Amino acid sequence: MEWRNKRDNGGDAGMRTVVGNVQRSTAADEDKPPSIRGTDDDVDVDEEKIILVGHSMGSGVAIVLAAAFPEYFSSLILLEGGLVARNSQDAARHVRAACQRRLKSNRTLFPSIEKSADVPRSKVYRTLDAAVEARMSTAQRMPGEQYLTYNAAKDLVIRATLPAQKTSQGRDSESVVFRHDPRLQWPSLQYYTREQVEAFYRDLHKSGLPVCLLRGEDGFPVDEWTRDSIKGILKPGYVKTLSGSHHLHADPDSAPAVARDIVAFLNEQGF
Repeated sequence: MEWRNKRDNGGDAGMRTVVGNVQRSTAADEDKPPSIRGTDDDVDVDEEKIILVGHSMGSGVAIVLAAAFPEYFSSLILLEGGLVARNSQDAARHVRAACQRRLKSNRTLFPSIEKSADVPRSKVYRTLDAAVEARMSTAQRMPGEQYLTYNAAKDLVIRATLPAQKTSQGRDSESVVFRHDPRLQWPSLQYYTREQVEAFYRDLHKSGLPVCLLRGEDGFPVDEWTRDSIKGILKPGYVKTLSGSHHLHADPDSAPAVARDIVAFLNEQGF
């Protein structure tokens, strides 16, 4: 993974945002963790002052990374975050279900292997608004009382779509497709067990790395074990439940409160 520099994205805090981007490593990079291996555009990253931020599944990745390499970070901010744990007794069942999903999806994505071996089929949405409505509907089908406002969904969709085709005059039509590979939505073949999740939380807490956890009132529902393990083992020093849903940081109505709490947390750390 490389650090992709966003020079004009630091906001009023006077900070520079650097976004992780997956890339292959080289032999010369093997002495550093995957997220610190390279920089884009000669980014000058102070490895002792990196504030690691993760949302949703990204927060799980951030927890694992920070637990393994705490020396590279100054603090950890989790938005609607935590690690997903599964019962170890269900390991074979999860592998079976994941394999079956892959087989089913392959028949849809690749109806003719000879003709489309490398390019999966993507659903075409007739307009950008249609894609926005689909994204909002997806959020509503998630567990709990989750939702995504139109403005937040539109921002996500604009970044995540491409024109589906061009007109005879060479101009882009109004139809769009999502740019991500639908195979990314497949369930994982393997999950961490509760014992493994507890170990990550325990090691991260022992590292002394300051942790901020922000959740939405209508965000992804958290079961009792997850809630208790975060509170009793990870023990984040700054915890708030704010108005909003799973994408509370992207919704114009709730984003300002998220920003205020992040700044308050960082101020506590002396930034």
